[in-house]
Amino acid sequence: MRGQPPDLILLDLMLPGKDGIEICREVRTFSNVPIIMATARVEEIDRLIGLELGADDYICKPYSPREVVARVKAIFRRLDNPPGTFNAIASGFEVELENYQIRLNGTVLDLTPAEFRLLYTLLQSPGRVYSRAQLLERLYEDHRIVTDRTVDSHIKNIRKKIAEIQPDLERIRSIYGIGYKLEV
Repeated sequence: MRGQPPDLILLDLMLPGKDGIEICREVRTFSNVPIIMATARVEEIDRLIGLELGADDYICKPYSPREVVARVKAIFRRLDNPPGTFNAIASGFEVELENYQIRLNGTVLDLTPAEFRLLYTLLQSPGRVYSRAQLLERLYEDHRIVTDRTVDSHIKNIRKKIAEIQPDLERIRSIYGIGYKLEV
């Protein structure tokens, strides 16, 4: 977790081996990542202990998945990150929409606005195959008329910039006759 921190931890208190309270206590020694405790312990004292140890929220079982999603969204709204910023930590990419920056393994990629929009689109659904036409729709905000080979040119440039940071791994794959996908 210390190498690639998560955006949020959903933590059950009754885990085999190590208690969720202890895990929360340990995480708080090195991280301020939001923690939601989800547990069958419904007593007020349990909730108070969890919140005192650093949990940001506490959900008692049974709960609906919609409630969990709503609580996660509420926590993210309160974070200092600007709205629309997301981290694709698992793949090594971090996106800051307001700054038009994408970092790979902590290094900022020097992208043009069109390259940013293209890579951002691929990052939103890793593994999904996008046709050139779909990518072209997202490439220019003014919807100028360009050929679908423009996408190929931008992909080539993005690949070069990624290779400067991660030379041994091809992240953007060509799908013959269709388009492109991002592999994580």
